[in-house]
Amino acid sequence: MLQALLSAIVDILLSAAWSAVVRFFGLENAVEIATAVLGLGCIVIGSAVLLLGHG
Repeated sequence: MLQALLSAIVDILLSAAWSAVVRFFGLENAVEIATAVLGLGCIVIGSAVLLLGHG
């Protein structure tokens, strides 16, 4: 139950953040920013798995 509530809150925050980025930077730049954030997220997740172990 708590996980579902936190998931809903994160979804709302991400939606609001995406709307703000599109408003401030325009759609084309927002896509570039989203790509950069996604890439950085993959790097962070990969680093965490490497450091913490994947077992």
